[in-house]
Amino acid sequence: MSRLKSKFRINKKSQDPMALGLNRARYFVVWVLVGGAAWLYGERMLYVSLAVLTALPILSYIIATIGIMSLKLSQHLPETVIKEEYEDLVVNIINPIKLPFGSVRFVFYGDDFAVVMQDSLITNVGSFKPVTQTIPFQINYRGEYELGIKSVQIMDLTGLFKLTRHINFSENVVALPKIVDMTNFPITSNLLTQAQSRYDIRDEDYATISDIRPYLPTDSIKRVHWKLTAKRNEWLVKNFQSNALHQVSIIVDSKRMDTNYKEQIIIEDRVIEMSLGLADFCLKRGMPVEYCPGEGHKVMGHNSGDFETIYQTAGRLRFEDDPTLSPYSILSQALNDTTGYINAIVMTSRLDANLYERIMNALNNGHYVAVVYFAPRLPDNETEKIYKLLEEGIVTCYKVLEDEELFA
Repeated sequence: MSRLKSKFRINKKSQDPMALGLNRARYFVVWVLVGGAAWLYGERMLYVSLAVLTALPILSYIIATIGIMSLKLSQHLPETVIKEEYEDLVVNIINPIKLPFGSVRFVFYGDDFAVVMQDSLITNVGSFKPVTQTIPFQINYRGEYELGIKSVQIMDLTGLFKLTRHINFSENVVALPKIVDMTNFPITSNLLTQAQSRYDIRDEDYATISDIRPYLPTDSIKRVHWKLTAKRNEWLVKNFQSNALHQVSIIVDSKRMDTNYKEQIIIEDRVIEMSLGLADFCLKRGMPVEYCPGEGHKVMGHNSGDFETIYQTAGRLRFEDDPTLSPYSILSQALNDTTGYINAIVMTSRLDANLYERIMNALNNGHYVAVVYFAPRLPDNETEKIYKLLEEGIVTCYKVLEDEELFA
């Protein structure tokens, strides 16, 4: 962050409107004094001076207008960035005519909350000489943001006029999420236990141990890891490499929250980041993942090599007021499509009676369903009541608060 801040201190300047008003006041005083002297004394040189003072701002305004309209501009922005990493907006300027030029001020698009970037830049532009300026920026939250040159401003030679040329070089830059480690997240250990307990032992490779886990009543005594059991004084068993694990359905609620913009951005960023962390966790442990966003486009991953497809889908996911599918409909479809048991994680900021009944029905029929609830600062009463019912029941659930540090 220090590199970014140091550049901001150097480049972030503005053309003070107070200075513009002061210049005009001074010029008007001089014009009145010369005009008064010409009227009182009637000398030719005073009238010539008055004419020059009257014509000069007009000529200066014309020159400045030609100059600002003649400027040739281009910019370069990356299409995608990783959140919280430094990137650059590169601006190229050429003044193709030989007219006197002072400083040029560029005004940029930006997001005051999510994007750390100076809002303007002042630079000097000479005749026929290309100028390149690099403006650093950093996007702190996953999503799509509008960046680029918004307008160009110059002062005329007399300092009486500020001219603005609207450029509107806006480009959408996609900030992709980071990959977070979910190994120690409470739900992951429970999920792993559930998935591992559903091994088809006929498909195991007994030469390869994939994991060690606590003993379950259904485990054979042959699977006990005797050395670790004696060392840790607790019953531990071996999990062998297998292709028979049940897949995990990660259900992402992509409905836009009815709250302020800042809270929307923070919670949406956390939903995507945690859903990707869970997908990465599962794939690395041999559990196939079905990533199910509300937009209706499912993505299937069978191993770690498929994670990039899930990552790109999640990173570009747009939250909408009325998504194609709700968590209820996605979970219902998953239950209807399966011939065995499912492992599902529902990630949402809203809970209702229909979703609660579907989750409880699934659990009663032997399926595993966990809920990650992203709580806003002013939660809905119905959602809070249903979460408490889930918490009091047999549902594995976790509440994520906006300001909670999960990955420190």
